[in-house]
Amino acid sequence: MKSFDILKQAKRYWSSEHESLKWWHLLFTLKRAEHSLARRATGLSKLIPLLLLGAVISLIAGLTIPILKVEKFFLFEDLISIVGAIEQLARSGEYLLSFVILLFSVVFPTMKIMVADYVWRARSVEHKSVQRAVKLIDLLGKWSMLDVFIVGMIVISAKSSGMANATSQPGMYYFGASVICSMFGVVLLKRAIEKS
Repeated sequence: MKSFDILKQAKRYWSSEHESLKWWHLLFTLKRAEHSLARRATGLSKLIPLLLLGAVISLIAGLTIPILKVEKFFLFEDLISIVGAIEQLARSGEYLLSFVILLFSVVFPTMKIMVADYVWRARSVEHKSVQRAVKLIDLLGKWSMLDVFIVGMIVISAKSSGMANATSQPGMYYFGASVICSMFGVVLLKRAIEKS
């Protein structure tokens, strides 16, 4: 008899009938809260999950695929990815720079996507945490293009010095696509919040 009570509690706990979902629901299921924006989606707001998924896939590709190719004196060639750059900087003792790149390239974009997904699926529009989450998304979004700007500055400085030739690689475009997908997703998310 007690095992049936536990099963009923587990079913109630894991069902989507709750007002909000816990973070582990978001990680391991595709459930949506009863009064979430995802359940009320109409028109362009139905694109939000696709944009967020595209942002995640592009972010992973942008972090791991080389973003920059540096040729020195036509003899040496380096392909640099964001993850590889973070690792090399940490190995060479440049911990502050490594931390800054990790923060702005990995942590902020990941948090922005996760918070947007949380607002989309896990909370009722009327919930007070939705407005705080939107403010957090705005704060994180302001720093989204910093990496693309930094890589662009590296390319310009390497080309102007004449000692090295730097060219952008597909990883930069994937990273940029991640930023753009998450930006459009957040714009549509805010519009859906305003309509509700």
